[in-house]
Amino acid sequence: MTLNNDLLAERYGKSQKTQKRERRFWVVVVAFTVLAFLSWAAVVTVNDAVAVKSKDLAFEVLDETQTRVRFEVTRPNSQAAVCYIQVLNQGFAVVGYKEFVIPAGDEKTSQHEIIVNTTELGVSGLVDSCRDK
Repeated sequence: MTLNNDLLAERYGKSQKTQKRERRFWVVVVAFTVLAFLSWAAVVTVNDAVAVKSKDLAFEVLDETQTRVRFEVTRPNSQAAVCYIQVLNQGFAVVGYKEFVIPAGDEKTSQHEIIVNTTELGVSGLVDSCRDK
C-alpha cells in the first residue's frame, strides 16, 4: 500500500498529510509574525507617549560667533530634561553646539531661549534632540 501511495504522490503531488502539515506550519509562522509586530507596535506607542518632545520656534544669527535659538519643550512627566541645540552653516556642518538642562517643574510645556557660540557664521539654529535627564 505504501508503494501505491508513493506512486500516487509522485504522479499527482503531495499527500493530504503533507499538505496539512505545511498548512499548520504556515499558520504558526504567520501567527507568530503578527504577534511579534503587535508587541513591537505596543512598545513603540508606549515609548512615544512618555518621550520628551521639542519644537523649534525661531533663531537669530547675532554675528559670526553667536546665534540665538528659541524652542519649546513638552515633558509628559515634568521631570528634568536635557536638550541638545546646534547651529549649522551653509554646508549643513555643525558650527555650534550646546547642551541645555531644563530643571524639573510643574509646567509640562515651556519655552526657552539660548545663545549658542559658533566657530563661524551660522545659517540656522535648531534643537537636535531632547530626552529625560
